Amino acid sequence: MEKISGSFTFNGECREALTFYKDCFGGELTFMTMADTPMKDKTPPEKLDLVIHGELNIGSTTIMGSDHNMGEVIQGNAVQLCIHCTSEDEITRYFNNLARGGKIIDPLGIKFWGDMFGVILDKYEKYWLLNYSMTDKTK
Repeated sequence: MEKISGSFTFNGECREALTFYKDCFGGELTFMTMADTPMKDKTPPEKLDLVIHGELNIGSTTIMGSDHNMGEVIQGNAVQLCIHCTSEDEITRYFNNLARGGKIIDPLGIKFWGDMFGVILDKYEKYWLLNYSMTDKTK
């Protein structure tokens, strides 16, 4: 397996949310809307700007998203993305960025297993786990 990518479903706010994540993490962001698809002629005009596929590439990590246009999106805690950070500065920056407008579920700190860890429910009701392994940093 090369990698696993996360994908979020939004209620019409995919472009805004993935742009927010780009502001948090950096990376390259692309979108495909309903207007860019063969279904554009069968799509109501008010739905042409909905994102059918958004992709944020940050190094070897990809976060995808789309606007759900086939009913109600049910939010929950069944999907969580864990960001494995490479430094204390990085985890602190990402944690603080994601916390803007969101809710801290588990404050960032050194946990009993020895890693720096924290959990955010962001302003789009998506759960993010952030981890920085504090062990064996002498290599």
